[in-house]
Amino acid sequence: MTAKDIKEKVKEPTEGFNLDGILCELGSFGKYQLLLLLLLSFRDSFLAMCNFNYVFAAAEVPYRCAVPECDSIDPSFNASWTEFALQNTTNTCYRAARYALNSSSQRWNASNSCSPDYFSSRDTVACERVVYENYNSVAAEFDLGCEPWKRTMIGTVHNIGLIISFILYGFVSDRYGRKVIIVGTPILVGIVGLIKSFSVNYWMLLALEFIETAFGYGNASMVLSLEAVSQNGRVAFSCIWDIFTNIGTAFFGLIAWKVPYWRHLLRAIYAPLLVVVFYIFLIDEGVRWLLAHNKNDEAVRVLNKVAKINNVELSNKAKQMMKSIEQTKSEENNNAPSCSTKHLLSVLRSRTILLRLTLISACFICLSFVYTSAIIYSTGIFGNKYLNYSALQLVAVPTRIITALTLNRFGRKAPICVAYCLAGVCFISSAFVPSSLSWLSVVLYLIGKMCNSYGMFSLYVVSIEIFPTTVRNSLANVANTVGRIGAILAPQVPLLEQYMHSLPSVVIGLVAFIPGLLALLLPETSRSPLPDDIQQAEKLDRTEEDAKV
Repeated sequence: MTAKDIKEKVKEPTEGFNLDGILCELGSFGKYQLLLLLLLSFRDSFLAMCNFNYVFAAAEVPYRCAVPECDSIDPSFNASWTEFALQNTTNTCYRAARYALNSSSQRWNASNSCSPDYFSSRDTVACERVVYENYNSVAAEFDLGCEPWKRTMIGTVHNIGLIISFILYGFVSDRYGRKVIIVGTPILVGIVGLIKSFSVNYWMLLALEFIETAFGYGNASMVLSLEAVSQNGRVAFSCIWDIFTNIGTAFFGLIAWKVPYWRHLLRAIYAPLLVVVFYIFLIDEGVRWLLAHNKNDEAVRVLNKVAKINNVELSNKAKQMMKSIEQTKSEENNNAPSCSTKHLLSVLRSRTILLRLTLISACFICLSFVYTSAIIYSTGIFGNKYLNYSALQLVAVPTRIITALTLNRFGRKAPICVAYCLAGVCFISSAFVPSSLSWLSVVLYLIGKMCNSYGMFSLYVVSIEIFPTTVRNSLANVANTVGRIGAILAPQVPLLEQYMHSLPSVVIGLVAFIPGLLALLLPETSRSPLPDDIQQAEKLDRTEEDAKV
């Protein structure tokens, strides 16, 4: 950016303090911001792996009934005798009944013979014991084969815990700062996850899964990244952060491929989170949060630190604004209600904010259902399940590049609508591709995932842009909390395969249309600065109308 551009950015007379002008001078992609991107991406990559640990740790494993008299001859999972000993059994928890022939009649017994003559072609009996193809998954180690609801319940309980986490840490973030969440929650997740890897039974694992998500998944990374740069750099900066995060998350598929046993896998992805404890010395609190909470000295210190690391000499006007910040912001905050009061009154008194909160919450229910279902079901589509998972994460890279190029140019609402409608078409179409064209099914599924990724990221950006600084993370997390309803239902989607093999893709596609249509009712925020208070947030609708005029 040239000196002329900088001067034009801050040439308007400002009363008190113009943070966007100073952020513009500091730049959005200096050394300070690059370090912030790398630190947040490392943290969020491993958190994302842990957030979907159950995709592989609790993966379904092929199983069959144990037949003692035949297993003693050939114990292999796909032994030749399974053709007659397990024949005509649509339920894998039943097997062909054994019988022996004598001169007068057929009678049932516990014969030890392993021969087609001793197994009924019509009658079945319940399995006494189940044998698994491998014991890498929780489902096999804790014998959940004939109780599939227990396996899917792990993902459901995981997402129920996230409801508590988003409610709790949304308010903590707005009350005590973004840094508390960014540093504290990964450490909690890492500790509980490592303990979880030593679970001795199913119920211990389920309890730790809930504790991990209920108290460890507060996330303020996107809020901090959007607040750390000027208006023009918001989308590009957050897109680069998400690209780095998704590249890191894609390694989860490869890690799970090379470390298939669930206990070892959990230790491999949870242990690195403990490194985040050093972020206490590496990450600064968000400047916008500091100003909103009258911590002006600290805000000025952070701005000066950014200028020093980026090797930027601030203009005299910016320096004067930073000197005047204390008096101006102190007077504003002395007359303001407490932060906790703002959390309540800002929602109860503003019908506009309540309507936006309702719309965003409805969008989040659908997008979290589509996103989580697509990730979980990726292991059920054609191909290597580990590579499928990694591919679904990597499609976010070109998607974010497209997002950075289009989201400012075409606004927020229209691209979101187009993306989700296209996602719905692709997911539904992939369900009806013949098995002989399996590659086409995978391609359509990936395109659907790309469109969903585009729409989801854009809606997250909008959810942060439409709420004021003092309650931004609280309200965004309230919407996210309600949205977890979709994620809670998502782990049950694979069970639909028993009615129709591709029914999960059809359901995912139908739900994808909803957030695309609801997004049209939200305000356009692409050309508006982040609102600092309720009044500025309510004016976003009027700003859009003025822009049209």
